[in-house]
Amino acid sequence: MTRAVLLAHGSPDPRSAVAVRAAADAVAARTGTEVTSAYLDHDEPRLADAVRDDEVVVLPLLLSTAYHAKVDVPAAVAPLGGRVRLLEPLGHPGAVLDARLRRAEAPVVVVSAGTRDDAERAEIADAVAASAWRTGVRAVAAYATGPGPRVADVAAPGEASVVPWLLAPGRLLDAVVASADGLEVVGGPLLDEPLLLDEVAERLA
Repeated sequence: MTRAVLLAHGSPDPRSAVAVRAAADAVAARTGTEVTSAYLDHDEPRLADAVRDDEVVVLPLLLSTAYHAKVDVPAAVAPLGGRVRLLEPLGHPGAVLDARLRRAEAPVVVVSAGTRDDAERAEIADAVAASAWRTGVRAVAAYATGPGPRVADVAAPGEASVVPWLLAPGRLLDAVVASADGLEVVGGPLLDEPLLLDEVAERLA
């Protein structure tokens, strides 16, 4: 397989880049090929430096298909021409979401980062609804930022479990945990999930 690059958004919190690099190593072990990381913002290397003169496969580590996927990723890839084969963003892998719902006590509030993009908020809500149907676990979507309901809007203390839907550790995940306010939080960063790493390896293969 061609060398692969996991393209993350990047974060001012150093824990995020550590998690992305560890995920790249774990995926490399699964695929038996070189997998490195690059970032759109905050962290190094940027995509051009990670690609160098090689031909690579690039997988955007983005749960959202909104602004960053539509604008920032193409802008980073465009100058690299034919050296890059760009895959679709990670999105909302159903098997991973199903596993998280099954581990939680129903009902469940799935909390994503949030976006001002109405279509993307609808996509997240649809993914949660589809997972609830598949698993039989009652679940609703909430958001950490932007428009849309917060945890407190959809669940009273003691009435639900909170499932974070965020890739890496950082301030946003810390805020989601703090907002749980008496609710059980099930799961941490998605990059800690073996199922997600399996999904990434499969996409690259």
